Amino acid sequence: MEIPSKLVCEILKEKGISQIFHANSILTSCLFLQNQKLLSRGNVKQKGLYQTPQDSDKIDRKYGIWHDIFLDTVDIHRRANARNQYGPVTFVFDINVLIKNYTGKIWITKLNPTKWAGKKKYERWFQNADDLRENLVIGNFDHMIVLRHCGGELPFKKYLSSILIDNPNQRVNQSVVDIFSQSVGALKLAKHIGQINVPLKQRKCNTFCKCKDQYLRVDILNKMFLLKNNNYD
Repeated sequence: MEIPSKLVCEILKEKGISQIFHANSILTSCLFLQNQKLLSRGNVKQKGLYQTPQDSDKIDRKYGIWHDIFLDTVDIHRRANARNQYGPVTFVFDINVLIKNYTGKIWITKLNPTKWAGKKKYERWFQNADDLRENLVIGNFDHMIVLRHCGGELPFKKYLSSILIDNPNQRVNQSVVDIFSQSVGALKLAKHIGQINVPLKQRKCNTFCKCKDQYLRVDILNKMFLLKNNNYD
């Protein structure tokens, strides 16, 4: 089930992939930028740091993937024409981050862990390189890259290409400052602290994208764009 990172990278490149992605909330993304690396959910909790809760946290603990890092082969927001449920910030990485950071062997999911109940291991994970080369579908959101041998950390300073941020076009409690401006300011400060010098870009959605309507929900705004420190599990 685990496949050498060089081989995974080779297969992804064969399928036309040159970049990989990770989406998260404003709060958690600022944490990553300050530390110059992605951190697993379990690592953040162990360090006593702050992160936005995710609906999948209990499932990740149940299946022993709480300390793993997840990456996508596509920009889910762009492909789905809808907000990414994991957050409005999308980190865009050069694919070579997989082989230049001693990530070791990589696992690739066949199904999102939220669908694992009652499934056998071969139904949950790609079994080997041949299975991956033959059956991986770029754009299938169930097919995720999982780093299980990197200690729950992925340094990215040299391989982060850009950062995309959604603009919800909303304000909170009739604030003078809009949510987008607050979020950009927080991310810029985090970049400065972490000495991350890559472009921070506002996402440009097409006319069919549903994210603006989805961001009308106050609960989503409060969760994904929250900037204050709350000690979530």
